[in-house]
Amino acid sequence: MDSKKVRRTFLRGVNGSLRLAILSAFIWHSAATSAAEQTPGVSDKEILLGGVFPVTGPVRFISLPYEQAVKAVFNKANANGGIHGRKIVWRVEDDAYQPARTLAGAKKLVERDGVFVVFGLVGQSGTLAVAPYLQRKKIPFFTLNSAPRPLTPYGWGTQSNYGDLSYQITHYMVQKLGLKRIGYLYQNDDLGSIGRKGVDRALKELGVKLISAVGYERGTRDFTTQVLKLRDAKVDGVVSVGIAPSVAIAIKQAGIIKFKPRWGTYGVGGSAIVRKLLGDGINGLVFASDIESLFAESADSKRAIATIRKYYPKAKPEFTMFLGYAQAQMMVHVLRAVGRDLTRKKLIAALIKMGDFKSDVMPIRYSATKHTAAGAAKIYLWKDGKAVPLTGWRKF
Repeated sequence: MDSKKVRRTFLRGVNGSLRLAILSAFIWHSAATSAAEQTPGVSDKEILLGGVFPVTGPVRFISLPYEQAVKAVFNKANANGGIHGRKIVWRVEDDAYQPARTLAGAKKLVERDGVFVVFGLVGQSGTLAVAPYLQRKKIPFFTLNSAPRPLTPYGWGTQSNYGDLSYQITHYMVQKLGLKRIGYLYQNDDLGSIGRKGVDRALKELGVKLISAVGYERGTRDFTTQVLKLRDAKVDGVVSVGIAPSVAIAIKQAGIIKFKPRWGTYGVGGSAIVRKLLGDGINGLVFASDIESLFAESADSKRAIATIRKYYPKAKPEFTMFLGYAQAQMMVHVLRAVGRDLTRKKLIAALIKMGDFKSDVMPIRYSATKHTAAGAAKIYLWKDGKAVPLTGWRKF
């Protein structure tokens, strides 16, 4: 006997409001089941997400903490009933930090595995490589970096623009620390160019002139020439924007020649690698971060680390760990907000309406015009080997 005949036979003996309630329940169940059957990656028991990032290669030291944090948050959610009864399954493809492989991995996840969304892109070049394809397929995707421009309903980012953080640290160094002769040490590429915009904006607002800007090529190991130029310009503060090892090595080499201005940088100042490379020389460094510092020993950071180490006891701290943690908490939150009738269209609508959401380690905000989660920064000072917060969250 088919399902319609079963319902008719059953309902013959039921009258009034009870019949209406039963019919409503049947209709809701059928609609929810139909949506699950029609939405790729969504079954009655699972939500399949797909990530593409380096599982091998030179940047595994930052992608592994990210992966562990995301899995820990998803494991915790699944252990607490999942998403309206569905478990989150996260399938990952290795791109080895090569954009061509990022695109190939995304195509596998979409066309072979039928994922609901692509969650987990690490690296701006990889994100830009897959964005046109995923937008054409109308599949939402979530990157650890800032959302690609121009904005579409499908691209959603996490980490703030480097210029926003360089603005915050420059503004603080001048306004609060009283520094008047600011120098800028930068990596000679897009990273340095974006950082320069933030530095210039802050100094213009405060009516202060940039004293010296000194660049270097990516991969530079000897910064003697650069720090001597800054020293000769008699700067009292230096904003440094580059990859984490370069920032640390330049500060260390400046100390060797007894050049000791106040150093400031963006979020890499709170990374484990900078801490390791500088040792005690890190004390006095100030940095602007859009996530809680791993080394601040706040209640929020301790709670996040405890969650991660419950599942990965040997997890090593790195700044991408907390970015992944916040990103995964956001995903759990928005999936639950959609409800049982989960579709891509409804997910996008929930993201647009989400507004402010406070993960344990990062204030997040999404809207129709804001597709990058980060919207505020804290200023930290390294003191006695710990990252001490100097401010609360300062909105961009």
